[in-house]
Amino acid sequence: MALRIIITTLALASGVLHLALDMVLFRGNFGFFRIGEAPSGPPPGAGSGPPPGATPPPQLPLPLNQLFLLNFVGWIALVLLFWFAPRAWAWLVDIAMILYTLAIIGGWIYIGSPNPMSLGYISKAIELALVVALLVHLGGVLRTRSRAPGTL
Repeated sequence: MALRIIITTLALASGVLHLALDMVLFRGNFGFFRIGEAPSGPPPGAGSGPPPGATPPPQLPLPLNQLFLLNFVGWIALVLLFWFAPRAWAWLVDIAMILYTLAIIGGWIYIGSPNPMSLGYISKAIELALVVALLVHLGGVLRTRSRAPGTL
């Protein structure tokens, strides 16, 4: 039970940290509009693009502020699955959470490993600890599953 609480705490910490990054970097612009305002383009100080001669930023499927919000929503959904999915699915949920975490880390590396206010490194430390905890949990789930009669 303690491991499940640790995993939940780490997963939600990652989501909340990305939501905080959205607040810090985009001033509460969750990709749709600022709270209390109509949409008005990029956040203040964002400019209209990279300076001449600079390497353009990598292409992302959605704007970064929307990805931060979706990261938070994704962790909420995965934590709910982690607690309420049928026991037979526990190993699948663990794998989904591991892959989600690795995708987040891979995305961070893809965009150049930014580290505003040291939050980039803090979030990666949380996510690496989460992967380790999930691997331990997955090992326990698979051991229990292999001992149960009638399982593969």
